Amino acid sequence: MTAAGLARLPGRLLLLEKLFVRGAGPRGYARLARYVFRRAFLGDRTPLALMIAVTYRCQCRCVHCSAGGLRAAEMPAADLLRLVSQAADAGVVKLGFTGGEPLLYPGLEEAVRLAAARGMSVSLDTNGLLLDAARAAALKAAGAAVVNVSLDSAAARAHDRLRASPGCFDRAAAAVRHCAAAGLPCVVSTYATDRRAANGSLEAVIKLAASLGADAVRVMFPVHSGRLAGRPRELLGREAKRRFFGELLARYPFVYSESPLFDFTSGRVECSMRKGLSVYMKPDGELLGCYASARPLGNALKEPLAGLLKKFSGCCAALPACNLAEEG
Repeated sequence: MTAAGLARLPGRLLLLEKLFVRGAGPRGYARLARYVFRRAFLGDRTPLALMIAVTYRCQCRCVHCSAGGLRAAEMPAADLLRLVSQAADAGVVKLGFTGGEPLLYPGLEEAVRLAAARGMSVSLDTNGLLLDAARAAALKAAGAAVVNVSLDSAAARAHDRLRASPGCFDRAAAAVRHCAAAGLPCVVSTYATDRRAANGSLEAVIKLAASLGADAVRVMFPVHSGRLAGRPRELLGREAKRRFFGELLARYPFVYSESPLFDFTSGRVECSMRKGLSVYMKPDGELLGCYASARPLGNALKEPLAGLLKKFSGCCAALPACNLAEEG
């Protein structure tokens, strides 16, 4: 790491702590410490994070939707609560609810409340359409640690067109403000492509996020799955990646890609799944390395979750769809 990188490291660590640990309170710090000890000294392979897609229902029809080709029944509420408890028992530190649109899922706050009570850091991925002031306050009260709101463009018409949802931009921008008002940490999620990096639209989203009161911006790299499956040309090349890590991260200390720490220290994207740190669950209980993976690890509705997590090795079955494979 360069001298400039070392100088910025404390700020990145504080961002990591703010987004993924602080909201879980003292139990969250203790859970993280136990996890680090077990992984470092006991060889425990349980992933740090579990992402659960509670439903694939969604109000949007995004042209770049990674879940566009995935189909499964909505997870029954009783099964979700049982799996949340099993994740806590297994030592999972971070539990994320995703979809589809998780705010369409009945009883989501109950699952958030249970996970937070067990000391896990709880995150939520949303398009923002249902995240009004009351819902932001309810998620904060339930114990959510961070909410990720998707913004594809700083221009309302472009965002709405990409999501095939008129008015989506205004409600997503309002959702970020509602989170800020409720004291609920908020991350704006967007994505990088060669075109967006070259024409300044990616940087425009970053600036907009800061003006709305977001705590950070997560810039995702495109994965050729879902509605992007089968594209003959990659959307993000080596040069755009180099500029992202060499220029944008230096200019905006609240921006990250896969992780606020790993991609910053290495200067390239670091897939948390390939590191064995995160795993994904479909609404039918099927466990995958990530949403783009083609190799099921087992089904948590049929087998104990702890056993499945301990066997997870981080091996990737998403290639060649995954843009993260080309490091640099």
